[in-house]
Amino acid sequence: MKTNETKISRRQALTLAGASAASICLPGAVFGQTTKQITILQGSGSVLLAWAPSFIAEDIGLYKEEGITVERVLNGSGPAGLSALLGSSAAILLNPPGEPLGALARGQKLKVLMAQSNFQASQLIISKDYAAKYGVTEDMPLDRKLAITKNFKGIRCGVTSPGSLSDHAARAMIKGMGLDPATDAQILPLGSVPNAMAAMSRGALDAFSGAAPAGELAQAQQGAVILFRNSKDEIPGYKALSGHVINARAVDVEQNADMFATLVRADTKGLRYIVDNPKAAGELLYKSRYASMAKEVWAQVWEMNRSQFRTPYVTKESIEAWINLGVTPSPIDKKTVDIGRMIDMRFVDQAVQKIGWKVQA
Repeated sequence: MKTNETKISRRQALTLAGASAASICLPGAVFGQTTKQITILQGSGSVLLAWAPSFIAEDIGLYKEEGITVERVLNGSGPAGLSALLGSSAAILLNPPGEPLGALARGQKLKVLMAQSNFQASQLIISKDYAAKYGVTEDMPLDRKLAITKNFKGIRCGVTSPGSLSDHAARAMIKGMGLDPATDAQILPLGSVPNAMAAMSRGALDAFSGAAPAGELAQAQQGAVILFRNSKDEIPGYKALSGHVINARAVDVEQNADMFATLVRADTKGLRYIVDNPKAAGELLYKSRYASMAKEVWAQVWEMNRSQFRTPYVTKESIEAWINLGVTPSPIDKKTVDIGRMIDMRFVDQAVQKIGWKVQA
């Protein structure tokens, strides 16, 4: 995988917030440069497939074409990434809208500018030994899986952090088994999906909640079983949720509209490339981001997950679903937040018009 992603802790992110945010967020032209310098926060400890449009935009030169250079910062988790964004450490955060909705409810002014992916590639992965203990396999019909997993009392499940998407997804999947995640399971925050994978390899976990390609990697490296996939609609209610989006502070968007328009245009072109050229896009992502993975594993990852890339538009309904399903850091009354004002598709409108893309929903 590419190594230009910088890993950063929450404490480091908050420290960065005290530095000069202007040099990170504002167009380079302000300083007499010819390119826009943009730092992209990525709300995870690993390189997620959900950010494929942004990766493609970089890898085939769309950012360069638009006069952009980017630095990527891996924040470890969504909450840490949001803290960095709110502290003005960067221009945008690639993350699901769960944490930003929580910030919106607390009075923070944020914008959702574009969809990177259109649904969550969430998975529940169980260890080889745990799967063998109960005789469960990935290819079983869902009703058969559920009949078996109701016996999973005491399951030790790793997540990234409390209140994160992996935490909520784990709880949703455990509830779907007919169990109470508060009393019938041990939900263990481990900081990142790689940490959870390592813990499972040592026998310290029975399962972990993550997003593709984490499950496929655990499958290939440890013989783990991907028990539930949202791409197969096996997580109750999760298909209604929006995928990863471009989040930004409203004040930054208003002050630097041209910069955000340029960024969204490049990413929209990247998404269109995926839609129009799925085979070529998959090959490029493999070479540039996932070359450490066996080719046959990557082929499975891409085949099972590329359907999440369809449109750059984010709908109000897909954001409201986060509140309706309770997949936010704390309960939110949707009557108290202006989701319509949060969703800002003007740059997507401009981009699809400029490139002549008739987007299919």
